[in-house]
Amino acid sequence: METNQIIELNALPDTFSIYNMEEGQEIPPQMLSSGFFSVTSTSEEVSVVTNCMREFPRLRAEKGWKGFKVEGKLDFSMVGILQAIIEPLKEYGISVFVVSTFHTDYIFVKEKHFARAQEIFELTDNLRIRLNN
Repeated sequence: METNQIIELNALPDTFSIYNMEEGQEIPPQMLSSGFFSVTSTSEEVSVVTNCMREFPRLRAEKGWKGFKVEGKLDFSMVGILQAIIEPLKEYGISVFVVSTFHTDYIFVKEKHFARAQEIFELTDNLRIRLNN
């Protein structure tokens, strides 16, 4: 990553869940009509990340994630953006879950680590990460 690169992160207000769909399970339409959802399907699994607040007791879920959105449209030639964001969190033992889209990245941390992640980002001057709330 270029040293003069400024990465702006916006804290997302919602809480998110990550669902693992069993073979043959349909994705509930409420997930697909929520404000945020991402579906990843491979030959081995289907995962859904969503801010849908409805409970789905029959689905395996990892709940309680908070997110940060990398602002701006990221060009595919940009190198080191995720590393610059994740590295400071790694130093403090905070694990992440990342969703990438065509234009940007979303970094999720467990809700219990969210405030600490914000503090870390605010103190990471040498990487020039700016946090917008």
